[in-house]
Amino acid sequence: MKTFSLWQMSEILIGAYLFLVFGWVLYVAIMGLARERKRLHWFAKANAYCLILPVGYVWDAIMNLMVCAVLMRWPRDWLLTGTLQRLRYTEPAGSWREAVAAWICEHLLNQFDASGKHC
Repeated sequence: MKTFSLWQMSEILIGAYLFLVFGWVLYVAIMGLARERKRLHWFAKANAYCLILPVGYVWDAIMNLMVCAVLMRWPRDWLLTGTLQRLRYTEPAGSWREAVAAWICEHLLNQFDASGKHC
């Protein structure tokens, strides 16, 4: 079994953190697109939907796998929002998974959704 040095572990953790932060930045950008979609020029809209949305969906699916690994559960949804909703509403109230999902939804996602209730 391969062992990792402290330096290698820190590189893995920092890389995972930056991956998740970039995914959150993509989410904020996509929510901005959703909010401004009627006001965008057709050229800006076409580029945004062709470039940002596909990358965002793939990134979201990979983030879902990462978060499910940390939360020690098999993914049942393609995207992270579905997993967070499932955790918030099907896990027993007060469980640590439910608390983590609620925190992510309230502090990172819902604030940028136009409806205020992303998950």
